[in-house]
Amino acid sequence: MSGAFRRAVGVVIALALVSACTEPAQPKPTSSRDSEAGPKLSRDAAAILLQYSAYDYGLAGALSGAKTRTVAPARYGLVAIDAAKQISTFSSAVLSATLDRTGPIRDKLVPLADGLTDLGKDSQSYGDGGDPAAFARVLTDVTAGWQRVRDLAALLPKDDAIQATLGRGSSFVVTAKAEPRATITAGPFGSVAEAQQAVRAMGSPLNATVTQQAPFVVRLGPYPDRPSADGFAATLGTQGLTAIVTDDQSYSFMRSGPVPDAELWREPSRVQDTHGASRKVAVSDDGGWLVTGGDDGYAALFAPDGTLRALPRSFAGMSVLSFSDDARFFAVGGQVVTFLAVPSGQLVGSGMRFTGAATQILFAPTTRAFVAASTGSTGLPGGGPGLIGGRAPDGNPIGDPFPILTPAAGAQIAASDAGDVYVGTTSGGGYDVEVFRPGRDADTRPVARLSGSGKALAIDRAARFGAAITDRGTFRFAIADPKTLAQVAPPARDIAFAADGTLYVLDRSSLLAIGADGAVKWKAPLIDGRRLIAARRPIVLDGTDRLLAFAPGDGAVDELGAGGAISDVAMSHDGKTVAAIVDQRRAVLFTLP
Repeated sequence: MSGAFRRAVGVVIALALVSACTEPAQPKPTSSRDSEAGPKLSRDAAAILLQYSAYDYGLAGALSGAKTRTVAPARYGLVAIDAAKQISTFSSAVLSATLDRTGPIRDKLVPLADGLTDLGKDSQSYGDGGDPAAFARVLTDVTAGWQRVRDLAALLPKDDAIQATLGRGSSFVVTAKAEPRATITAGPFGSVAEAQQAVRAMGSPLNATVTQQAPFVVRLGPYPDRPSADGFAATLGTQGLTAIVTDDQSYSFMRSGPVPDAELWREPSRVQDTHGASRKVAVSDDGGWLVTGGDDGYAALFAPDGTLRALPRSFAGMSVLSFSDDARFFAVGGQVVTFLAVPSGQLVGSGMRFTGAATQILFAPTTRAFVAASTGSTGLPGGGPGLIGGRAPDGNPIGDPFPILTPAAGAQIAASDAGDVYVGTTSGGGYDVEVFRPGRDADTRPVARLSGSGKALAIDRAARFGAAITDRGTFRFAIADPKTLAQVAPPARDIAFAADGTLYVLDRSSLLAIGADGAVKWKAPLIDGRRLIAARRPIVLDGTDRLLAFAPGDGAVDELGAGGAISDVAMSHDGKTVAAIVDQRRAVLFTLP
């Protein structure tokens, strides 16, 4: 080695030593700074998207004229408001989970949150104005959201729940097709009510929608061509309305894939337009056949596929409707109750005539008998007695103990699954509960006597417990031992037993659940409780337009999407199907989980 080379090497070594002494040491590898909340947030996002996919399926059905598993635009708007709250909570969680974090999971979470925020805005935009272009954007947002969840899930440990949600949500396929059409915008108006009044004054405008937030305008169309829109706009001008024609995209929506029954249980599983102004409804034991009735005396019988099969008419309005357990016959009427065959609607047997309109009717299973009750002609003492009548399913008389005379105020009736019929009547300052079995007993037998004037009677299906409302209170007792009679609440509005023996007590401001052991299970607040049925979940008509479903275990509440003023509620015998008359012009059916 030459001296010059040795000197050069020495300089390099010296410089290296100096550098090693002066430069800071390189940091050791540390743990990942990526977000650790990916698994939970991916599940939360998938749950939000699954709800959207299901409700998009229902809305697309309504917009395309379907009658089953549909979601009305107004209802969709309400759901969108709740979804926006969920998205806001999700976005806040993502912000917290990604703050000062770096890595691929963080890089997938941020655009996922941003995309859901856009989804919430577009869905609320549709809810506010019914603009189909906004709904088309929602569909695009949902598709993009599912892809972002897939991308995020690919970075995380395998999660079967996420994969199942991805598969199910993506199976609900909704597509939009856009075509150029002309539309009319009329207004603005001072309020929603003013805009709706203008729509009525227009006669029969084409696909009129009213925005729910200012500026309040009416959108009409789409029209098949520009001249058609210009012509109707000119007509509106003669009425003093400002109308602007615009060339826009017209959208049509199609859906396919499995039906999201589990996700849409709060929404109607079937919507049935009724005949005339309907006020009453009954549904067959299997939830398929439907009968509605109104003040015009017509009873409309609808098959499970929605076909009107019979339209018999009585001489007065309908106060009671009921099916036999096998749906081969149905009973309808007011002061006269008649019996008809399914599906022909032909009269069978002989009718039951009462001195006043029938107030209640039931079909007793096992012993298989229609039983109906009415007050006297005035319902007041001295106005004549009330009456309880009974018929076989085909309308033939049963014999003793029918007809049963009651005090003028009439009676309350209930039945067990064994076929026993219980009767409650008021006399001598007390309320007597009696029982008999149609076709076997020639007279009634006493069960219990309560203080006060009776208002309602309920018997659980297994005939273990009874309950009654009088003006003195709400009482519960064991059928086999009337000494167990105990007051469980003040006078209530309605009572009903669930299949498991739980007693539900409806008051104006609350729903009370009392277990078979007599202990209070829960109590839920109400605004104006009016009607109660004990289906698979207790269902309450709260006010005139809120149909609430409560979880039997803890009283958690969900609102069913009835979408209007409700005049009557009924259920199938198994409690799976609930039917309601809405706005006196349609029946909506819900299938409870």
